[in-house]
Amino acid sequence: MIVRKNISIDQCYIDKLKPFLDKNNGNLSAAIRDSIETASQAINGEKSEKKGQNSSQDFKNAESRNRMVEDEEFLLIHHTMLEWFIRKTSGLLIEESTVYELINPYSIRKIPDFVSYVNALNERIGWKIKVDAECIGSPEPESVILTLSNGNPCFRGIIAHSLTLYLAKQMKLDVQGLFSRSNVTKVYLKKFEFLNYEKVPKGLEEHFGQMEGIFKEIQRKPEFWKNLVKIYKQQNYQRLSMNKKVFEAFVSGNLPSVEDMAREFELFAGKPSEAFTLAEHIMVFKEFYLIDSIGTEIEVCTDKGNEYVRLIHDYSDRRVCERVTSYYSSIFKCIGHPFTVTSSPHMIVFEFGKNMEISCISESGLAGTGSEPSFTP
Repeated sequence: MIVRKNISIDQCYIDKLKPFLDKNNGNLSAAIRDSIETASQAINGEKSEKKGQNSSQDFKNAESRNRMVEDEEFLLIHHTMLEWFIRKTSGLLIEESTVYELINPYSIRKIPDFVSYVNALNERIGWKIKVDAECIGSPEPESVILTLSNGNPCFRGIIAHSLTLYLAKQMKLDVQGLFSRSNVTKVYLKKFEFLNYEKVPKGLEEHFGQMEGIFKEIQRKPEFWKNLVKIYKQQNYQRLSMNKKVFEAFVSGNLPSVEDMAREFELFAGKPSEAFTLAEHIMVFKEFYLIDSIGTEIEVCTDKGNEYVRLIHDYSDRRVCERVTSYYSSIFKCIGHPFTVTSSPHMIVFEFGKNMEISCISESGLAGTGSEPSFTP
């Protein structure tokens, strides 16, 4: 089919078509057809050349992998088995020495070199993961966004973990956030000062080593934890977990003092109670309540001016309810925020407000102004 169009061409393009015009005795249509054909052949040639280069690079990478397997630097492992292994070790930190087997800390000291090396490594091992980095600050970056795209999500996760540990130890960058989807993983890092070079920074442990401390403790006392888990499962978690001194106080008919509860809270939270805002204190208290298992459920609200805590339990004895009320009141008394506490069958409610005096009101009508309510055993 012949398509006829009126077209406008500047003189500069006419000049470029001159060889084709001379070849076709000044016939513009034929000259344009020849120029299009020549351009098409050039484009196809470039594609073939690029394809050949890619094939050559793939061949070199395959040769490299085969050589590393022969030298026992790499091992052949089934894709599914490796993915299972990565999933089952999630939450455990990779050792530094293992990461340094992949990335030499003496030769890679700058982010661009780091990115280039990691991309070349991924290409060699065939994981098809692309790594990019956005840096703020020079010559040493103040913050970095590490982006890993494509490839298997499990493999991408273990690579992100390894790269982050390297950046934390060698460039003093700690993890501020982690974003992961099926096709991309982003790690947000920020400059920090090392306090202990033997430990990993807090952000790295929080995002990649959540199970590290737990696993080490299980390894230290395997029989204890094995039996404890077994008992909790058999009894459907209907057991208590509390400090020995707190237990002693309950058994003796007394209750821990406010000072003792403040120390207990500080040990649990890692900071004194005055270091927390009311909302933060409520959230730490929620963890504390769920762990000691004295009650069954908890509802909290941390909206400013409307903060409350509702403790739900299944005790029916009035004296037990009063002691539990007084016990948890001691924790809130040590933070200095005014509150009222009321109890009803199977529920204790703490409500906080700016203008109310600290008081404790039980179902029986007992009230106080900061001192322990006097309950009759």
